[in-house]
Amino acid sequence: MRYAYDNSKENPLNPNHPPERVRGGNRSKDEMAHLWLQVLPRNFDPQEGDPRMSLQEALARHDIRNNPADFTAHYNLASMLQARDDFAEAIAEYQAALRIHPQDATVNNALGAALIASGQPDRAMAYFQAAVRSSPEYFDAHYNLGNALASAQDFQGAADQFAAAVRVRPEDADAHANLGTALAELGWLAEAMAQFKRALEINPAHRLARENLQQLQSTTADH
Repeated sequence: MRYAYDNSKENPLNPNHPPERVRGGNRSKDEMAHLWLQVLPRNFDPQEGDPRMSLQEALARHDIRNNPADFTAHYNLASMLQARDDFAEAIAEYQAALRIHPQDATVNNALGAALIASGQPDRAMAYFQAAVRSSPEYFDAHYNLGNALASAQDFQGAADQFAAAVRVRPEDADAHANLGTALAELGWLAEAMAQFKRALEINPAHRLARENLQQLQSTTADH
């Protein structure tokens, strides 16, 4: 394959006026033409898993050895380790990525999720909060922070985060159902029922919303 670049002033698509020297990199303004070749053995045992994961992990480790400041390699390796439940090393790799880009919302959220999965919810909270601060429209961070706060019995904080998640993604039934649960814990029963009903409009098979709505309706009928 042949790649050609024209960073001169004669190129009408050049975004830099006057032209600037452009180097290789992974940012949108960098030159990033890459030829990737992925190979697999012709015969492999599916019971042993997808060999591409091993190749991808080896590549990430190779990149980190060559450049310990490779943010993408640390993040990709952490994601692969987390996927196979190797939480201790995944957490270490996420932390390495954060040392390079401390404000990255995706890594903060992923590290929080890894800490939750490894049984460390108290440590996870700060990372979800950092993700929300860095990216106020990040649905996953609001949702995960809401769950963490609910687990800590902070239902007002949880309701605030689930409400933010609903604003970002209004058609998410889980966010509505969890918001309803937090509101019910706060004693706001009418508002909670409205959220459960909305969750069921989006997903009529949503079990949590249906069961909690029935329980609230039974409670209010008794009174």
